[in-house]
Amino acid sequence: MSRHPGRGPAFSILALSIGLALAGCSSSEPETEPNTDPTSELVSAFWIERQVRVVTLDRMFAEGDPDEIVENIGEERERLFESRIVQETDDGYVVELDEDAWDTTVGFSRIDNALNDAMYRNEVTWCEDDVTGEEFVDAYMDEHQGAFDTHDAYEASVADHVDCGTGRL
Repeated sequence: MSRHPGRGPAFSILALSIGLALAGCSSSEPETEPNTDPTSELVSAFWIERQVRVVTLDRMFAEGDPDEIVENIGEERERLFESRIVQETDDGYVVELDEDAWDTTVGFSRIDNALNDAMYRNEVTWCEDDVTGEEFVDAYMDEHQGAFDTHDAYEASVADHVDCGTGRL
């Protein structure tokens, strides 16, 4: 006989309730597996922003005076030459758009800082309103970051944006 009459069934009910509550927390459905689709790509925000900056810098060279634009970049301009994003040719300066041709041993953070300086210190003059390159890049990022699943889609969208389009595909 129990020392506390009536507590046996109450204890059993409490234990059963706790057990059922814990069982309800675990799902009998399998966990979602990570995306293993070989056609999917991870497109980082850093890559997107870098892409917008490089294509915008290329257009700045086409629309303006590349010598002046390079001079405006300031102290960080050497990073753009070291990385081979900006190259000096017999005809002046050019922007290398092919990331595979860049020397990234200087580090992407340093490249990004140099591109940021180029955008901050130069203007986009070929669309409706003159804005700093950084405002132009920010407008794209605010509207389109996370909008596409592939690098190719972003490249097409960025090209449209830099050509004064909406960037929507």
